[in-house]
Amino acid sequence: MSMIKGTSKRGAALRSSLGILSGMVAIVCVGCASTPPQALTEQLAKTDASIEQARQAGAAKGGLPELQTSIDKRARAQDALEQHDYDVAMRMAQQAQVDAQYASRKSQADQAIRSAAELQRSNETLRTESQRGASPLIPVSPSGPTN
Repeated sequence: MSMIKGTSKRGAALRSSLGILSGMVAIVCVGCASTPPQALTEQLAKTDASIEQARQAGAAKGGLPELQTSIDKRARAQDALEQHDYDVAMRMAQQAQVDAQYASRKSQADQAIRSAAELQRSNETLRTESQRGASPLIPVSPSGPTN
């Protein structure tokens, strides 16, 4: 009978230890749930850098809707982060980064097209001027111009 009592005491102690351990695991999990994953924090930083790069590339001046879309998705990522919905926050942050990169590249391409068009206009002007005939050059002697 003493054997059964000893087993019962050990069983109660074991159940009590398991209860404490379960409580500690639950506390740790709640702590993890309230802290965003490192990957999400890094993604948000990359997204912010991409948005800033797009602004510097002139996407804001060009009125590109892709930049505004990126900013909107970044805001949704922040909202999801505050709601502890880390999967949605990560997805929105990644989409915002891609949109910002697209806006940056599109702005750079638009600038390159404008530069190429300006160069083409300059070449046309030079070609037109050369076809009109250049004014005769004034001969220059070693001692200076002759009149």
